[in-house]
Amino acid sequence: MNMTSRVLLILSSLLLLSGTASAFYDDATFANINEIVTEHFELDIFIDFTRNVFSGTNTLSMRRTADFLDVVTLDVWDLNVSKIIDQNGRDYKFEIDDPNPNLGQRLIITIPEEVSELEVYNFTISYETSPTAEAISWLTPEQTSGKEIPYMFTQSESIFARSLAPFQDTPSIKTTYVVKTTTNPEFVTRVSGNMTYDYTDCTSRYSTFEMNIPVQSYLLAIASGNLVERRIGERTFVITEPEEIEKVENEFAQLEDFLIQAENITIPYEWGEYKLLILPPSFPFGGMENPLLTFASPAIVPGDKSSVDVAIHEIAHSWFGNLVTNNNWTNFWLNEGFTVFLERRAVRNIFGEDYMKVTAKLENQSMYYDMLDYGLDHTFSSLYPIFHGENPDDAFSEIPYEKGFQFLYYLETVIGEENFTEFLRKYLAKFSQESIGTVDFINYFTSFVTETFSENESRDILEEIDFDTWIYAPGLPPVTLDFETEEYNQSIELAQNFLDGTVDKEAALKLYLSFSVNLKGLFISHLIDNIEEVDEDKASYIDNTLHISSEINGEIIYRWLQVAIRSGQLGSPFTSAEEFVSSIGRQKFVMPVYMAMKDIDIAKAKEIFERHRDFYHPLTVTAIEKKLYNEIMISE
Repeated sequence: MNMTSRVLLILSSLLLLSGTASAFYDDATFANINEIVTEHFELDIFIDFTRNVFSGTNTLSMRRTADFLDVVTLDVWDLNVSKIIDQNGRDYKFEIDDPNPNLGQRLIITIPEEVSELEVYNFTISYETSPTAEAISWLTPEQTSGKEIPYMFTQSESIFARSLAPFQDTPSIKTTYVVKTTTNPEFVTRVSGNMTYDYTDCTSRYSTFEMNIPVQSYLLAIASGNLVERRIGERTFVITEPEEIEKVENEFAQLEDFLIQAENITIPYEWGEYKLLILPPSFPFGGMENPLLTFASPAIVPGDKSSVDVAIHEIAHSWFGNLVTNNNWTNFWLNEGFTVFLERRAVRNIFGEDYMKVTAKLENQSMYYDMLDYGLDHTFSSLYPIFHGENPDDAFSEIPYEKGFQFLYYLETVIGEENFTEFLRKYLAKFSQESIGTVDFINYFTSFVTETFSENESRDILEEIDFDTWIYAPGLPPVTLDFETEEYNQSIELAQNFLDGTVDKEAALKLYLSFSVNLKGLFISHLIDNIEEVDEDKASYIDNTLHISSEINGEIIYRWLQVAIRSGQLGSPFTSAEEFVSSIGRQKFVMPVYMAMKDIDIAKAKEIFERHRDFYHPLTVTAIEKKLYNEIMISE
């Protein structure tokens, strides 16, 4: 069977599995999304810093899409629901059950027969969150820069918005919304939306935010604390605590330029303003692309602008992820692969081809490590992971980012950069404000090739592309792409010289100091790959020569700590490693360090974690627990 026939067979099979091309399918939601859909919601909450809860109401405006409706099911997670009424004050019976504890719970609202044929429903649900809600991190004053008042922020991706409020918590459903917040007067609140009202009296502060472009539930974000905001470009702003604002403003002075670069490659930016909020250090990720309120870790503010590509990545999500969205978590690569591709295009235009290739080479190694963790034949190492009731977070890794990027980069080499840029723009225009799947992508790319090239050319192009292996097969990509540069080879050669004992100390230091952060990362990654050749004396010699342990960028520190621990240079009780993992909560940084400590002294690793458990975001706590206590069970 030729490749074109095989692709058509795959498409036909997937469409049969989903029933119809327009049906929603997401096995990580309990909501009956093929019978009723949310079109708008209005969240009205009091942010209670005394009890560490949200309390209030969520009013969902929903449209029936089925012929008959007897129940509405929504996603919740440890919510205390007390009452549900409609716009006429009618009480609705409800219950909460627990079909799969990995995914939260299901709220079942019974629809009386006399209103079962209504087209539009408005449910006002009174509820309160749990103090341990998965999506909310509550910080004490001591955990903030100012040390004066507490701080709160949320992180809803992937399925944790259901711990903030009852939702159809799936990327298949996009809605507009209004969020009204009430706090004590000293707190400044920001939400992923445009502020339309802000008033403070002697007892409270009242703020209102609107999102007028339909978005998925996981993009709802809320932060509250001692916050200040500063404009740094025509459309760009930074937000942080007052003590950090000057440093953050300086670090991201080019934010408007980054936005323009991404816009020039794609289509006009639709969201109006772009705001970057630098959170306290317990934030679990490098960044989160909440529209109008991107969240980012202070780890990307080392003071030397060496991690600004994280901000470029989050800007790129304005088009891929936020505007065009994966319709479920199996299709997550459509968010992240496209975003990394746009990020790298912008990085190339700003910093040069070599910088882009070195970044791709470094992150390809991270992807490979993640594949080894799952197993090269495991479904989670494919671009299309199959879930068996697991929380989608169990499959979150560098794989959808880097394998997705490499697939798109490969497609660009097949049809040419100019044509691929045109494809990106048409793809965005075609699917703007929609949630789509891999089948939609393949269909549209195939039609673009057919329309752009002659019959013979398009046939040859589609015959060359092995969609099946690239997307559905586990393991390494079927095509090895060339990201090597002269600088890359220099970094690997330097590392190998240290391993071989043939290094010139003075020349080595001069060369190392000329490296970018990513080249330094490649240098250290080569040592990690050959850790069996690095003993305590060799690690000390490398560190004494290059002074790696005095670096300030977390991208370097977390890699070096793995070398130091595994070589024996840094033994238990891992003092400097503990200092690092207790100062930053970014999972990319802390997880490998904990794993290195675990392999040397698991009791001490657990002791360190328990000592700093309260510092981390709930998502990070869960992730570390699964690794340290071997609780993760991945289905084959």
